[in-house]
Amino acid sequence: MTKNTTSPYATSFKSAMKKGTPCMTAINKIAKRCNKTCTSVCNSLYKAGCVNRQKFNGQWVYWANCPVTKCKASVCNDCQTNMWQCFVDWCIASGCCTPMQLNNCCGSQKAFMASCRKFFAKQFSSTTKTTGKKNTVKKGVSAKKTTVRGRKTSNYTFPGRTRSTRKAA
Repeated sequence: MTKNTTSPYATSFKSAMKKGTPCMTAINKIAKRCNKTCTSVCNSLYKAGCVNRQKFNGQWVYWANCPVTKCKASVCNDCQTNMWQCFVDWCIASGCCTPMQLNNCCGSQKAFMASCRKFFAKQFSSTTKTTGKKNTVKKGVSAKKTTVRGRKTSNYTFPGRTRSTRKAA
């Protein structure tokens, strides 16, 4: 996904990726060295096609869009430890679990990971709920509510379309 614009940080970023530096570590170092914010460096690299991004809970998550060399094992372990620490902080901060629940599963790494699996699924159901506009029913439009496995679903029928015209289409 190469774009037409260039970034003054692209050379440093690509060099760091070839050395096996994690993406955000490289961006933080570039930002600090150039006295810029991480956001401005990320936006510049994104416009140049060096990184891709996805918005997650209102925050951009970035990853390299150029050849990357595998990190050293120690760097991978540090990243993994940071990830688990952030996950545990999220579990407690969101109310997904209590410190006592985490205390009960800290016998071994395997037991801890198995216990945390049930909390992982909750992150997508408890904090990322979106609210939409209230459903309004216009004249001539029918909205039929049915229940499927305890959930309400809505079947929307477009104006002028009945079951017989849907089958013919």
